[in-house]
Amino acid sequence: MTYYEIVIKGHLDDRRKHLFQGLDLTRLPGGETLLAGELADQAALFGVLIQIRDLGLPLLSLRRRDQKPA
Repeated sequence: MTYYEIVIKGHLDDRRKHLFQGLDLTRLPGGETLLAGELADQAALFGVLIQIRDLGLPLLSLRRRDQKPA
């Protein structure tokens, strides 16, 4: 499992939160959303990225971490 932090432009509403099950959703100031959590492998990561693309949400950043921040 690898921990990822994905920032997208726009605030996701609760209707779309279920599309990213397993990831924590944090609405950031400035109209951005942070999706963070562990994903099993790169296939799972690409699944999240495809979901972001299909929703038409601009991807602002993607960060891989070796472990979950404290």
